[in-house]
Amino acid sequence: RLARIGRILRLIKGAKGIRTLLFALMMSLPALFNIGLLLFLVMFIYAIFGMSQFAYVKKESGIDDMFNFETFANSMICLFQITTSGGWNYLLFPMLNKEPDCDPKKVHPGSSVEGDCGNPSVGIFFFVSYIIISFLVVVNMYIAVILENFSVATEESAEPLGEDDFEMFYEVWEKFDPGATQFIEYSKLFDFAASLEPPLLIPKPNKVQLIA
Repeated sequence: RLARIGRILRLIKGAKGIRTLLFALMMSLPALFNIGLLLFLVMFIYAIFGMSQFAYVKKESGIDDMFNFETFANSMICLFQITTSGGWNYLLFPMLNKEPDCDPKKVHPGSSVEGDCGNPSVGIFFFVSYIIISFLVVVNMYIAVILENFSVATEESAEPLGEDDFEMFYEVWEKFDPGATQFIEYSKLFDFAASLEPPLLIPKPNKVQLIA
């Protein structure tokens, strides 16, 4: 599909920059997929740990019925929010609760765990380590991969002839050689050269240029 989009963009004058971005994206996809798996693995581990430590903390500030560590799904939502660095501090505040701001004897139906207090030392370690691993390392790996491939794509697009030029050449050749014989008649050579697009275009009269 990206190749088809590239063909359409080739028809738009001045779309060279967009084609370069698409090419960089296509080259980045395998590495981005692997980084995504790494990020999911990190989130999975931290979600399990968060459920074991913060499942019953007091619901206040950023912890509510949706954003909490009571279930795996809700834990993943919280971790995704932390990964984006958006409002993670509001999720941290309830983890820092100690008496008398919480009830260490509170009973939770269906669980043997008592209390809704947090664990400041564990909470700080949990959030700081996750932010360093996910946001400062893994997310920046995404950026590094894209920038590296964009640099490569930019260098290739700066070459006199690019992939689009060769593809255009093959498409025009196919019209003059439908049988794929790899040959065209001499009489059609001038029309063929005039049918190409810049920078391969040799407009008519082009007999002298082709003979030379």
